[in-house]
Amino acid sequence: MKKVILLSYGSPEKIEDVPEYLSGIFEGKPVPQNILDENIKKYKMVNGKSPSNQIISNLIKKLKKLLNKYGDFEVAEAYKHWHPGIEEVVSSLDSDYEELIALPLFAFKSNNIKKSYEIPLKRGLNGKNLKLTFINGLDHSILRSMWVNEISKYVYDFDNFLFTAHSLPLIDDESEYISSLMDNSKKISDMMGIEKYYTAFYSQGHYGKWIEPSIYSLIERFKNDKVENLLVSPIGFLYEHLEILFDLDVKYKEFLETHGIGYARAKTPSDADGMAILLKNAILGLNAES
Repeated sequence: MKKVILLSYGSPEKIEDVPEYLSGIFEGKPVPQNILDENIKKYKMVNGKSPSNQIISNLIKKLKKLLNKYGDFEVAEAYKHWHPGIEEVVSSLDSDYEELIALPLFAFKSNNIKKSYEIPLKRGLNGKNLKLTFINGLDHSILRSMWVNEISKYVYDFDNFLFTAHSLPLIDDESEYISSLMDNSKKISDMMGIEKYYTAFYSQGHYGKWIEPSIYSLIERFKNDKVENLLVSPIGFLYEHLEILFDLDVKYKEFLETHGIGYARAKTPSDADGMAILLKNAILGLNAES
């Protein structure tokens, strides 16, 4: 039997759990008040519950049905900063499993992401004779096709396109992650016949060095290019998440509108059937071209 674990950052189920959630992220250290206030604001915006947990649950149901056609698989979720935790789930596995397939739900390959998820995985596997397969990145053509299908809805009314990914701290080499944004932006644009587009990163942290350029740094280019409206496509994310709903749909939208630029955002694939097929293919080693 093979155990598939979909890995993600995690999200509390209600506003009352936000302090506990943040305490885990800050490893028990005091949570800065401004961080607590901003996160509570985010969760209030979505009635106290991020859509991401339900999306992952829906994907697991679909993925189970698909994988059962190919062998004996179990599928579960585990979170880096919420319950059930990665180490907790992995340490509970018994000898019935011959392989653990760990799949972080991120579009692009990243050394930073890989390391952060491997640490609790390996702690949980300590002393277990279990093969670990780690899938780092989902840079497949089916994902680009889903983005083309979504962006196509906007080509009638929008002439300016921004492709984005979440920024990462430059602790490790992230040249592949950066290249993934550039390469996928070009491939999607080529598929659609888009001649001019922009690329940048969002949600940079306040401390240390993070991947640049920031989406906010493009404003002078937008003004010079006489941009009146902008379709933002967060192709580095697979599913709807608070960092999209707040950082882009609220903060960035407000920023653009203060400069007279209209904002719209392409929806992520989330729990679409194509996403379930993409995950199935990645787990089985199918269609892994970049």
